[in-house]
Amino acid sequence: MLAAGIAFAEVWAPPELYLASDAEADADTFMGHRAPAPRALVADAIRRAHAARTALRELDGQLPEQPLAVTIDRTGGGGARPNRLEVAAFAIGRHCVVARLDDPTLATQLAGVLDGANPPPHSPGEPPFVCVAIGEEPVATARHGHRRAWTGRGGPWLGLGRAGELAVVSTCHLIVDGYGHARLAARIAELTAEVADDERAGPSAPPLAPVADAVALAVVWRALPYPTPRVIPLAYAAGRLLHRLAGRRDARFSPTLQIPVARGAKDDPLRLHRRVVSATTAVQFDRGEPEPFEVFEARLRASISREAASAGLVSRLLAAARAVPVPLAWKRRGIGAKRPPWLDRFAEVIGGRALLSRIAIDVPAPHLCAVSSPSRLASADDPSGGCVITIIDDGTRGTITLCGSGATGTVTQAGAFLDELLASV
Repeated sequence: MLAAGIAFAEVWAPPELYLASDAEADADTFMGHRAPAPRALVADAIRRAHAARTALRELDGQLPEQPLAVTIDRTGGGGARPNRLEVAAFAIGRHCVVARLDDPTLATQLAGVLDGANPPPHSPGEPPFVCVAIGEEPVATARHGHRRAWTGRGGPWLGLGRAGELAVVSTCHLIVDGYGHARLAARIAELTAEVADDERAGPSAPPLAPVADAVALAVVWRALPYPTPRVIPLAYAAGRLLHRLAGRRDARFSPTLQIPVARGAKDDPLRLHRRVVSATTAVQFDRGEPEPFEVFEARLRASISREAASAGLVSRLLAAARAVPVPLAWKRRGIGAKRPPWLDRFAEVIGGRALLSRIAIDVPAPHLCAVSSPSRLASADDPSGGCVITIIDDGTRGTITLCGSGATGTVTQAGAFLDELLASV
């Protein structure tokens, strides 16, 4: 019945309709790179906002189905609204200063709030395209930084901040996927690399207010020797590790893993720029012994080829979901981490316990730590949770990040999982 329903519904699917996010907190991501702490907080914040605007204007229009000169609009069922990229928000302590980025009094306004004054009133108008946090973000929740400038109507999908040694660029999957996020982070890092040596240190920033509905994840990352590991050997090693951690030696399959796949033919110049779709896989076991790698590799390569051609299991399920005559917000909530309980068994098979992503970008980039939420977050009913493992490779250097919940929900647990995984490939 399920197969027949999918086959019937997918014929009527609209050609493109993004379902994997409803701009909820579980869709937030961040990428960060090591950068020295700024001496002049106000000048640094304004510089980063200008860099973000420049990067958005350069990249807007280059990513199919991902317009960047927009803000998130929650009033029309969840979506995006065009934005002229003229208004920015600056989070300072519990305040949020919203002003035109080219306002000549902006630096004075921000310095006054840093010194303890209340922010000047902001008349309702165009929402800010970016939220720059002046102060220290907790790395466990830094992916939510752009939400500090949100109202009930929505707000920016892009945030800039600092988390320890990292300069952070946060985004929302509703607007941009990993390739576009990495391009933005690399360009903003390039534009902000030159800092005047004679800048005088200003006042320190008060603690930032927590972001509402933030979900903490354990985050660990490592610079990789080059060349970086390939996804298929990594998936095989992760499947064996997940099977062991699940504690069921007689299980015939490891917990499911997702692998994002670029859609289109390999000679398609826009292939990496498009939205991805995930292939699902698992390592098969026979009386506790994993199948040979060559068997796993052949099956996974076939699955990846089908998804790249929009003919795989997940592609067909998404096509059918696009055609179902229910509100878009319902469809997106059914796929996201806050799905209804009755969908959990489907999500456990399709979404699995881990997502392994390798993002290849075609511009130079610093080592980028990449954080996003797993499809399964730990709960009282499901203490195991899940994890996301991401490699970013610019052709000369690579970085791997693991962020996790539940069984990988502490830095110690996440680090041990990542180190064992890397030792296996």
